[in-house]
Amino acid sequence: MLKTVIHNVPFYRFSGLGSYYRIEHFISTRKGGVSGGGQASLNMGFMEADAPGNVLANRRLLLSEMDIPLESVVFGEQRHTTNVAVVGKGEAGRGAKEKSSRLPETDALITAVPGICLVVLAADCVPILLYDTECHVVAAVHAGWRGTVGQIVRKVVERMVGEFGCRPRDFRAGIGPAIGPCCYEVGEEVWEKVRTVSEDLAGVVTPGRGKGKYFLDLWEANRRQLLDVGLYSGQIEVAGVCTACHHDEFYSYRASGGDTGRFAAGIMLRTEQR
Repeated sequence: MLKTVIHNVPFYRFSGLGSYYRIEHFISTRKGGVSGGGQASLNMGFMEADAPGNVLANRRLLLSEMDIPLESVVFGEQRHTTNVAVVGKGEAGRGAKEKSSRLPETDALITAVPGICLVVLAADCVPILLYDTECHVVAAVHAGWRGTVGQIVRKVVERMVGEFGCRPRDFRAGIGPAIGPCCYEVGEEVWEKVRTVSEDLAGVVTPGRGKGKYFLDLWEANRRQLLDVGLYSGQIEVAGVCTACHHDEFYSYRASGGDTGRFAAGIMLRTEQR
């Protein structure tokens, strides 16, 4: 589902979204940067274990591959909420050079303004990119188990429909690398919350390795939310890459015991059309 783009800094694109010339999008890896330790090497997130100068250098290295100015990028303060922000020109650069200017408590971003790059960070949670091919609106979503239970991706689609007149039949979606159902084992408390939002858990929750343990498929749970709001299966691309299994290429909080960085998923409308 993903196509590797190898320049000085390797990254991925979704095959489907990559066929639309009006947008640019990317999913970074952990390779090609300047950070060390558990954050080696292309850490995209500001955190205490990594120097801010390293993160800025990494962001510039990645964005330069696509000629995206750092000042055009927008980040939210991801707190596992279901808060969605519609971004305009005034938000350009928020969170790009420092944590303090991020959009507060925001886990999903939407824009219809060309030249603004929406970015979410992940290290096991699900990054989801959306594009309305007719209204030309894009979104970037960060969905961990709390966001998934809170149906954040459904809320993003409904917000795009309500504010921009988007139609689900015109959407294209990419569900990025995240911890897979092979590795994401949760306890009773998470399972109980998942049950509150879905009666049909077949294929989403399976028995775990011990009593009171379950494997949770965040990819499928978010895919079903997109289906429920009107997208067809062919409009949704699932990377199917488990970050825990592939933590040599992507950051994984679980696989690393918490000492890790963040990879990025971003999308923007081009300012100049090809």
